This record gives sequence, structure tokens and C-alpha cells, in this order.
Amino acid sequence: MLESGNPKTMGRAAAAGVVSSASTAYDPEEVFTALRTLRLGGTDTASRHLKLSPEAHAALPPAITAARWAAIAYGMIFGAQQAFGGSYSVVVSLTVCLFLTSWRSIIPTQLGAPDRGAQIVALIDVAIFGLGVGISAGPTSPFIFCFLVALAVPALGWGYRLGALGWCLGWTVTLMSTMAFGGDLGDAFLQEFLVMAIAAVLVVAGSAFVRSRLIESHERRLAMSGQMLALSEANDLLTMLNSVARTLPASLSQRDVLDNARQQLVNTFHNRVLCLFEYDDPSEEWVPKLSEGATVETAYRLHTLPAPLRRALESRGPCLVGDLRLGDTPGINRHSGSGLYTALVARGRTVGLLALEHPTPGQYSESDRIVLAGMADIVALTLDNARWFGRLRTLGAEEERVRIARDLHDRLGQWLTYISFELERYIDDHGPSDPQLEQLHGDVQTALDELRETLRQLRSTVTRERPFSEVAAEHIERFAERTGLEVEFTVEHPRSRLSVPVENELLRILQETLNNIDKHAQAGNVSVTWNVNGPTASLTVTDDGRGFDPSNGVRESAYGLVGMRERADVIGARISVDSAPDHGTTIHVEVGTTPARKEDTHAQNLVG
Repeated sequence: MLESGNPKTMGRAAAAGVVSSASTAYDPEEVFTALRTLRLGGTDTASRHLKLSPEAHAALPPAITAARWAAIAYGMIFGAQQAFGGSYSVVVSLTVCLFLTSWRSIIPTQLGAPDRGAQIVALIDVAIFGLGVGISAGPTSPFIFCFLVALAVPALGWGYRLGALGWCLGWTVTLMSTMAFGGDLGDAFLQEFLVMAIAAVLVVAGSAFVRSRLIESHERRLAMSGQMLALSEANDLLTMLNSVARTLPASLSQRDVLDNARQQLVNTFHNRVLCLFEYDDPSEEWVPKLSEGATVETAYRLHTLPAPLRRALESRGPCLVGDLRLGDTPGINRHSGSGLYTALVARGRTVGLLALEHPTPGQYSESDRIVLAGMADIVALTLDNARWFGRLRTLGAEEERVRIARDLHDRLGQWLTYISFELERYIDDHGPSDPQLEQLHGDVQTALDELRETLRQLRSTVTRERPFSEVAAEHIERFAERTGLEVEFTVEHPRSRLSVPVENELLRILQETLNNIDKHAQAGNVSVTWNVNGPTASLTVTDDGRGFDPSNGVRESAYGLVGMRERADVIGARISVDSAPDHGTTIHVEVGTTPARKEDTHAQNLVG
């Protein structure tokens, strides 16, 4: 089972969560906020429910407390004369304000608390301070600033709505208490009341505005921090991918591309196992192109791929296996502990599979998976470019063949012809007196015949006017005359043909096959069958020679099958070899769509 998590780690995290829940009611974020405020002067939790920066959390509660005591000091200074003059109302107001200020210094109001209780407490404070102010002449009371500070608290904690409610409640209590204790409600009182009411509105509005600005500033700061973190990670990833992008496409040779990819992957992921498989369309198999730290088969069908690679193929993206030793998903190397697996997708088509493994479980993390996703795109595109370049290079070799044929004819051919004519003239003038001279003349004629046949093969090409069947028939006729073999050529659908580039590649495969028969087969009879049926075609060459063992890789190289397979790959053809010692050899080439087995059809759907 593919998992990125570690059960032991998850268990420890769960246990830690239980302990945290049992020991404190604060969230971890609140604890971190409190710790950050230590350097700023304290851990007052009065503002912990507000989403503020650590600096604001550290400064706001002390500022409110300082404002409360400054208002008390102002009231004591300007109310002292009235108190000494026997004004009991001022003494009562001082007592009320002093007690509540002391109480709130010890147990501050929880600003922004979501429960109704904290909001009611803030409104009760406003009402009590309003009562105290109303007892001592209302808006002209020396303790009016204690009332204004109390009005600011609901606005700072909960915003405009509760601030407005506190303003209405506070001034209602102030007016009622002033009237109850016999205050003078004349024109002067009303004028002062209007001025202080406007000042209170400004205090409430300003406090609510400051609250909103502090919260917005913190949210922007958090967003900027998140963006900075994301940009930092993206910068690291882009730096790495830029290095990969500058290195991998430096060459269009598949060998160089694979070597550079291996180096980049090892330097980035420090893997001990690296396997890269390329999808071979004709055989519908996954062929290993890179293999380090593991023993792999020569080719894989879909159902024989290791389970993690099948998962990566189905998801068409990177898969992380945190612990390969758990469950039933062993890695490519049975000693591997963790792995990264991904499909290599280029131009909407899966061109390969990549596996990275390490002996240590949990070696790779989610960030490694993200990095691999970026690198996989570059590796896939570069690998596909190299593959297509190889095909184009093979197709483009036709022009080079014509140029070489022309140079051979103009230079070597003319020299050999000149030497042959001179030898004939010398023999005619002096008679056949020297057997070695006759032998030399025969060797020159043989070289000329070989050169002419080579030039014919180089110049033989399929065109719109000359289909494969016609060019192949001419070549087979010359081959039979030159070798003395009995060659039968059968064309089953003479009017049907494929595209010119495809038929040209098939002609080269036929030429190579016949050359191999002449050099190695020791055959007496050869049969060639050409069949075009709609979009599909097949070319079959059979001889009755000595044959060979196809399982012997050296023989495959000796018989030129490697070059023939490369040409078949250029046109998306499938080539098969059926041979046995002393039982001849059959080369069969199929072009176009052929029926696939059930699992092969599924593989085509995955890679298509």
C-alpha cells in the first residue's frame, strides 16, 4: 500500500495531541503567540482571541491598563478639591472607578472572546463607569475619561456594533444616574453633554477602526509570510529544475541524456537504486534503459511491472512509498526501505517510468515528491526529444546515402574502371603470359561488380512512382543472380502500398536481411512475402540455412538484428525472429495496428 506517513510517527503525534488537550485549553498557535510575546514584554492573554501580530498582542492589553490608570490619575487630580470640599458624589465616583480599574488590571476583559459572557462583562463595565460618572455631575465629572476608556474596550474587542451598543448603554446610565442624584440638567449641562457624546463617538469609532486595521495588517502579514515561504520553496525548486533543464537538453544523444539524468537524480535524491524504463511501442513492453542497484529483467509487460511502478503508471504522477517493508508492495530491490516512483509523460503520452529507492524507510518526503514531479517533466521531454531525434536522423540518412553513392561512383568507381581498362589493354598487347596479371584483372572486375551492387543498394529507393514491391523485386532479382540462390518473391496485394518513408525503411530492412543470408546463412532457398492490407503490412523473409540460437545476444549482433530493430522502431514496426540451429531463419516485420492481448490493450490505454 502506498503511504507517505509513518504509523509510529502518527501514533506519537496522536498521543501528543491527547496530552495537549488534557493539559491546556489553548491551541498550539496561542502558545506560540504567547512565547513570541516574551521578547516584547509579557504574556498578557487579554487579546489572545484577536487575530493580531505578536507585537500587537504584547502592546494592546498594557496600553488599555495604562489608559485606565491615567484616567484615574486625572480624576484624582482634578477631583481632589471637590472631595476635600465635602462632595461625597466625587468620593463615591472615585471609589467605584478605582475599584473597577484595579479589578480589570488583575482580571482584564477578554477582548474578542467568542462567548457572550465576555461581551456582557464589557458592557457591564461601561454601565458601572457610566454610573460613577453620573453620580459626580455626568459629562463634567473629573472621571469622564474612565468612562471613555471603558467605551473603547468593546469597540477594540468586538468592533463597531458592540461599541455602538456600549455607547448607547453608557450614556443612558449616565443620564439616568445624573437625574437620579439631582444633577443640574440646564443648558450648560446639555451643551457639555453634547460635546462629550461626540467625543465618545469618536473614541468608539477610532477604537473599532484601530481594531480592524490591526487585524487586516496581521492578515496581510500572514499572507505575505505564506507567500514568502511558498516563493522560497518555489525558488529552490526552480533553481534545481533550472540546473536540470540546462544540463539534460545539452545533447540529443539518448546515451548522453540518460547519463545526465542519472547524475542529476543521484545528486538530488541520493538514491541507492535507480531504474528508468522506456516504453517500446512495437513490442508493447517496458525496456530498462538505466538500472543501478537492482537486477531487472530485459523487458516487462504491464502485469509484470513492480506494484509501485504500476501505481505510478495509473496515476501518471509521482508516488511516494514511505515504507516498502510494510504491506505487499516490495520495491525493485527487495532491501529498499522507501521509494519514489513516477511516470514520464511527454506531449500527453507516457514514454517511460522512473524508480528511485533508498534502504532507509521514510527517506523521502512530500517535498521530494514535488521536486520529482518537476524533474520528471524535464526528463520525459528530453528523453522523448532524443528518441525522436534518433528517428529523424535515421530518416535523414537517405540523402546521405545518395551523396555517398555519388561520391563512390565519381571517384572510386572511375578509378577502378580505369585500372580495369588499362589491365585489359596490357593483356591484349602482351598476351596472357602472366597468370598473376590475369588474377589481378579478375579481382578488379570483382571489386567493380561489388561496387556497382553497393551503389545500386544505396541508390535504390522507394518513390511515389516506384513502390516497394517494384524496387524489392529488382533487388531480389539481382541478389539471386549474384548469389545463385533460389529466391521466391510473393506480393499478395500488388495495388496496395504504404507511405514512401515507411516503405523505404522496410526496403533497408530487406536489404540487410538478404545481406545477412548471403554472409551467414549458407542457405539454398529464400522466400520473401510482402502483404499490404489496408493500414497494416507485413514483410516475411525465410531461408533454409543453418539458423542460429536467438537467445544468444552475440549472434543477434552478428546478424545485424540490432540495426534492423532500430529501423523498425523508426516506423513503429514490430520485428520478430524465429530461428533454430540447422532449421533456417524467419524474419517477420509487421507495420501498423495489430491485435493485442487484453493486458496489452490496457497498457496502450495507459500510455496513450
